Amino acid sequence: MEDPEGFQVYRRPEGEPDGPLAWLRMRKGIADLHRRAEVSQKANERYLDALASVDDSTTLRELVGRVEKPVTWSSQRVRALHPLENPDRRLLEIISSGEFIINGLRNKDLQPLLYTTAAKSIEERRRRSSAVSRKLRLLRATTSFARSPEAIAIQLTPIGRQVVTAVIAASNATVNLLIPKAA
Repeated sequence: MEDPEGFQVYRRPEGEPDGPLAWLRMRKGIADLHRRAEVSQKANERYLDALASVDDSTTLRELVGRVEKPVTWSSQRVRALHPLENPDRRLLEIISSGEFIINGLRNKDLQPLLYTTAAKSIEERRRRSSAVSRKLRLLRATTSFARSPEAIAIQLTPIGRQVVTAVIAASNATVNLLIPKAA
């Protein structure tokens, strides 16, 4: 099984004091304790940011308005994210899962969640990978996600976390909850 990028440390291979520095798997002893503490601290900060996004006075219109505009990203036009419409809302519900808070989200993590069946051919696998890459580019372009410097995975930004939390809460709310009762 592959190690997520967060569980690696930049060091020389064991037994090779003059070997080249490389990202290697963290050791279980105390040798890589500083890196383990750093990864744990970042995970705790992301988790606390996710919890903090629940209490906010920004309106849904303001939050959704940030991402509902087409943007130019890396000299390419990227369509607007439509968080209240079905395909984009489903994508936001999938990425809001707690399993992606610690290690981030990669193409191969998202594919099994978007497609229920396995790809039957190489062409279909490539097509699915390209489709997921476009979805990830859409999320990054709308400031919902950002790539961490040392990882392949992308992380939900604080703005993205607010948008996702608000959209999911609004889509699950009933009319009785949204309209205050007359006294």
